[in-house]
Amino acid sequence: MKPTATYPLKLAAVLLAALPSCKSSIEKIREINDIQNIPSLRIENLDGRMTELGGLRVRFVTPELLQFYFAEEKYTEFPKGIEIYRYNDSTILESSITANHAVNYEAKDLWEATGNVVVKNMQGDELRTEKLFWDQKTKKIYTDALVKIIDTQKGTIIFGKGLVSDESFTDYEIKEVFDSVIYVDDKK
Repeated sequence: MKPTATYPLKLAAVLLAALPSCKSSIEKIREINDIQNIPSLRIENLDGRMTELGGLRVRFVTPELLQFYFAEEKYTEFPKGIEIYRYNDSTILESSITANHAVNYEAKDLWEATGNVVVKNMQGDELRTEKLFWDQKTKKIYTDALVKIIDTQKGTIIFGKGLVSDESFTDYEIKEVFDSVIYVDDKK
């Protein structure tokens, strides 16, 4: 028995009948079948490591990873948050980044972190913002959003808008500092 085209036509008719709205039925079928919007890979509870010449460079922990391999621009999304730990050549922890959501645009070597983003370095500095980019090519992190920097060594909290830093968050510049430097005295 030869296969016929009736099954796909019947399926299309059912989909057309089940999708009422302002959009045309053809547009709705295209959206359902749009492979670019369907993850090609899904991993839960991932503890991943990236190494270079046998040494640990980056470790990332996430409850969910979604990879969109067939998207126009391939990307990996971390919709339930991520923790990223960066290590130096001696595999000593240099800095960490946590966020409620992140996207890695693979072709650009660019990460975008959003929602309660916290960056810490090993000198005791802490950056808090709502949006941060990490450019792996230039080895920079940056944002145009509001920032709060807590320097535990100096005992200060600085507020500003916008920041550019090296990826280990040891050499940074706030683009616009507000008149809000607060000195914290822990000795009282």
